[in-house]
Amino acid sequence: MTRRGALVVALGTLVSLLGMSAALAAEGPPPPPQAVSGARVAVVAAGVPTPTAFAFGKGNVFVAGYGSEDGKTPGGIFVLRHGKALKLRGLPGAGGLAWKNGTLYATTAGKPKLVAWSGWNGSTFTESRVVWSGPKRIPGLNGLTIGWDGRIYAGVGLTDESDHAKSDRPYAQSVISMRLDGSDVKTVATGLRQPWQLAFVKGVPRPYVTVLGQENLGKKQPPDYVILAKDGEDYGFPACNWSKPAACAPYAKPFALFPAHSSPTGIAARGSTLYVGLFNGTGRGPEVVALPARGGRSERFLTGFAAPVVAVGVSGGHLYAGDLTGSIYRVKI
Repeated sequence: MTRRGALVVALGTLVSLLGMSAALAAEGPPPPPQAVSGARVAVVAAGVPTPTAFAFGKGNVFVAGYGSEDGKTPGGIFVLRHGKALKLRGLPGAGGLAWKNGTLYATTAGKPKLVAWSGWNGSTFTESRVVWSGPKRIPGLNGLTIGWDGRIYAGVGLTDESDHAKSDRPYAQSVISMRLDGSDVKTVATGLRQPWQLAFVKGVPRPYVTVLGQENLGKKQPPDYVILAKDGEDYGFPACNWSKPAACAPYAKPFALFPAHSSPTGIAARGSTLYVGLFNGTGRGPEVVALPARGGRSERFLTGFAAPVVAVGVSGGHLYAGDLTGSIYRVKI
């Protein structure tokens, strides 16, 4: 599985993440996006190669960097300190991060492996263990989160041959869950082309998941969407991609639809509001939108990114966002 299969195909619109990131970084620090509320947006760090996810623990902000498609710029996991993103030695690129009881869980970029890092000493982790390695031929894992039930939830990655076709690989096109020790793996929801990142809302027992649609059907279809991944639901891909709702009648309905190629990537929650990063946005460029978790229309929250936004996280009354310049931003919510 190539980096293109794991990330570029997932986001569809990029020819090379590395080329865009390197070119933008060479131009110097970009201006930060703007909050619709007028709140100040701070640049808190730079230099994270393709930031994909955040985790927060022991007063630290950890950021996953996926790395470049060609492998020349390796990914890693970073901690934000004094305006800098410090790369943690020995930790590979990741598509998803989650923190629980002093342990950082990470999905290894492009691989079906979930690793737990523990023993944080203020500058690095001293212990690691492989929580789960998937069966033969399973695609890689994307984002992950830990639910109110104490289980890990993750999206299963896209493969080149299943870009617009049904996959026969184990757990493909689904959201899965498992115990913290990697046992008792269960399929939660199926029929999803590319479940990307996940978030829980207090009082809601199952995760909200961003899902990326096909890129080969023109400019106006199919929609991308967010689901509330309930046990046993089938969203119908590839028979149903929500371009023609009538064909989707037998299948579960997404929680929220977004325009084609808007590409919902990061997702995080505070209270009853979801914050969704839209890689391409809805017509005015990359943006973060606020989406009511109980239902309703989304509203723009952050706009004016210098490059596509990928990672979104929430902690301590602040929203964090990372874009393809490698910059990390923070704004009060």
